[in-house]
Amino acid sequence: MSCNVKSASICRPLLTAALTAGILAGFPGYSRAAADVPAKTVEVRTLDLRSWKPDPSTGWSVKKLIGKKVRGPTGKNVGEVDNIVFSPEGNVRELIVSTGGFLGVGDKNLAVKWSDVTVGPGYEYVTTPITAESVKKYGLFDGFPKTSGPLAPRDWRASELIGDYVNLKGNVPYAFIRDLIVSEGGELKAVIVTPDVGFDHGQGGYYAYPFYGYQHGWHPGNAHYNLPYGKADIMELLPYAYRK
Repeated sequence: MSCNVKSASICRPLLTAALTAGILAGFPGYSRAAADVPAKTVEVRTLDLRSWKPDPSTGWSVKKLIGKKVRGPTGKNVGEVDNIVFSPEGNVRELIVSTGGFLGVGDKNLAVKWSDVTVGPGYEYVTTPITAESVKKYGLFDGFPKTSGPLAPRDWRASELIGDYVNLKGNVPYAFIRDLIVSEGGELKAVIVTPDVGFDHGQGGYYAYPFYGYQHGWHPGNAHYNLPYGKADIMELLPYAYRK
């Protein structure tokens, strides 16, 4: 949505990336591979880190939504946010809700279109159209496009990328992905990384990089996320203004 996050507080410069520990929960049918799977790559323009600067006031943090309470249209709790689903192009498609026994249907995962989600002030909760009467409309795999094979582009969930290890050019070990930053329009714009303890990186802290997906060779399920930059390209970067 062109700010599908309809809360005014989410759409204003009060936003910053935030949250504590990541959740790697997923849904059945997809699991992270133990080793990287090769993916078809095409030539894509690499952004110059000297001029590319993410603005923390105009985006929102994926991890900040994970685990938050989910309400129905009347304000009644119906579960919590389990995951966020992205299209192959890196646009938010759906919110995955874990009912946790609410609604009398047991512990189920439901998929809600992002256009039907409203985020409350300060990420305190999200509101969806889910009710006990409508719960059957939100089957987890409803609307997921069929793929022609295991490497075909498909929808993927945030937990397939958050927590991945990051390599620089030449497979140089570098960092872990901590969070994903999405624009107000629902496009995944940046990954937030934490350099590994063995990597000497300027001032320490967290660093932001443009999101490079299928077209740069990353495939959901890969254990590594490869950045198209060398060590010399990143050593002068300043930490990202990231508050946990």
